[in-house]
Amino acid sequence: MNEKITITFNSAILYVIAFLLTTIIHEFLHAIIGLSFESKPVMHHNYVEHLSIEHLTINQKISIALAGPLISLIQGVLSGVIYYKIRKRSHNLIHLLILWISVLGLFNFLGYAMTGFLFKNGDIGKVYTLSNTPFWIQIVLAVLAALLLVFVAYKMTVPYLQFSYKKEWVENGKSRKNFSFHTLFLPWIIGSLIVTILYLPIIALISIIYPIMSGMIFIFPWQNAEGAEAVKTSSNQEIGKLSLLGIGILLLLILVFKFILATGIEL
Repeated sequence: MNEKITITFNSAILYVIAFLLTTIIHEFLHAIIGLSFESKPVMHHNYVEHLSIEHLTINQKISIALAGPLISLIQGVLSGVIYYKIRKRSHNLIHLLILWISVLGLFNFLGYAMTGFLFKNGDIGKVYTLSNTPFWIQIVLAVLAALLLVFVAYKMTVPYLQFSYKKEWVENGKSRKNFSFHTLFLPWIIGSLIVTILYLPIIALISIIYPIMSGMIFIFPWQNAEGAEAVKTSSNQEIGKLSLLGIGILLLLILVFKFILATGIEL
């Protein structure tokens, strides 16, 4: 198999693993906070059903809604710190998985913050409604989130190029853009299609929009790769060999996601 095709498959596998883990962690925090308030949560694959909410105060409802986005932010920041601590070592598949986990955690939080004023059934939208947040504040926060999203996307450009273990893959603008296409852009396309199917059935519209639209910003670092300078190559060729372990972990995670969580787990 062509090495770049293998790299695409490996990165797509890790993208889906990171996306599903992000979703599970996000929903688990909704459920745990709800459990602490005795809301009788039932955790599903991409949402949490609270069977008893009549006794909840406004602040408790806000806490439940905020729990998911906040844990995604923490996930993104901590994973990003870990990645930058180890980035000087040889880039392998574990490094790429950590990078995806960081990016998707940050994008989850920023995406909710950016669209809260539009989707009132989303986590941040619920917070705005419950707290009677003025619309102009919602817009200001959305703009700030959008700017941060672009900043993070810009910072993604070089890290995904540094998984190249051949100098010719990143030696000029055209080759860098092509390599970014295989490590970042195409894995998002493949991964988002898989995640969208796994997200079915949906409860809220944003649940199906999110996996499709959340990666649109990846177009920016892919295009920006052409102008990246002095990209250091990796000495590790692991990313160019199909990861059977990655496939195994992904299949196990899909089984848990679709056949255990999708039916609901009462906490």
